[in-house]
This record gives sequence, C-alpha cells and structure tokens, in this order.
Amino acid sequence: CSTLHCNYLCTFELALTSDGRTIVCYHPSVDIPYEHTKPIPRPDPVHNNEETHDHMLKTRLAEKSENLEQGPMIEQLSKMFFTTKHRWYPRGQYHIRRKKLNPPKDR
Repeated sequence: CSTLHCNYLCTFELALTSDGRTIVCYHPSVDIPYEHTKPIPRPDPVHNNEETHDHMLKTRLAEKSENLEQGPMIEQLSKMFFTTKHRWYPRGQYHIRRKKLNPPKDR
C-alpha cells in the first residue's frame, strides 16, 4: 500500500452514539489531485477493428443465446437466496387454475 493510496482510503473516523448501541462512521469525500489520475482509454472509431457491424451482431446474438438457458441462472439464484430450485420455475396451469380467486374475508 503506497502512502498516497493509504492517505486517501484512511480518512475516516469512528464514533459511538451516546446510548452506546450504534457505531457511526464518518468518511468525507476526498479530492484526488489531477496528477494522480489516469486518462480513460477511448478507442479510435476509425481504426478500431473490434467494433464492426459483424462483431456487434455476434456479441448480441451470444447475449441472447445465454439468456435462453435457464439452468445456470436458476442454480445461481437458489445458491444466492438459499432456496430450492423449485422456487424459481414458473407455476403450472394446474396450480394456477386451482387457486381461489375470491377467498373468504377475515372477520
């Protein structure tokens, strides 16, 4: 960790509220000098071979084909929310049609 980098990250203060039940962290925004920044790389639109029409179409088609597969997405969701895989599949017609549309009101 360079000293300059640590100085930007370490400008915060911790405190405890008067009742002692909450920890408060104060971290003000820090102005970074222009000398310590890097320019954003911007590709030249004339000589950039990656952004051709064929490349754009191929990437969009690849994105659409990835979205059609539900297997990995359902696995990720079930691991993320600690549920079974059945939670993320749509309900079948049998269950939807058996649902009571007008349940009785509570007293």
